[in-house]
Amino acid sequence: MSTRIVFLLLSSLFVMSCGDSNESKNESIELLSYKAPCFGVAQKLCLIEYDRSNASQSYFYDSIDGFDFVWGHRYQLSVKVTELSNPPTDGSSLKYELQQIVSDIEDAIGTNYEYELVELLDNTFTKDPDGKYYFLEQPFMCDASVDCDALVNLNNSGGLVNVTFEYSGNGEITLTQWN
Repeated sequence: MSTRIVFLLLSSLFVMSCGDSNESKNESIELLSYKAPCFGVAQKLCLIEYDRSNASQSYFYDSIDGFDFVWGHRYQLSVKVTELSNPPTDGSSLKYELQQIVSDIEDAIGTNYEYELVELLDNTFTKDPDGKYYFLEQPFMCDASVDCDALVNLNNSGGLVNVTFEYSGNGEITLTQWN
């Protein structure tokens, strides 16, 4: 009988230690006003986190629940970060939830976003049947002086291209140059 009780106690402790005891903390995150090409499972656009303490930038691969990024807006966010005890196989071990947008500063219309050596893979530059252009799923307008169709035709070539977008306001960007 006593062996059975000891076994049940040990089993209970084991189950409790393996439970879903996620730890959370609040953090402040500063995000730049644009995204940049990065690689996860595939090429995509990632948010760029800015660290003021050492004036450095890094890709922010995760999503933030309750937050919708708008191109051309620099954000200071308060987020709740939870460590997941059972993260997805190809996912992050952290979950981010928006607590508050501390600041939202919009770039000036005409601000340029320059990208060098963008690899032309499967969905880097695309055009939908309605004629709308996309840069890694980010919609953009095409300046009248730019041949965006030629750029789309180079998609999936494995080549490299330099591109410049200009902020048009209201979260919209326009491709103004590529080579």
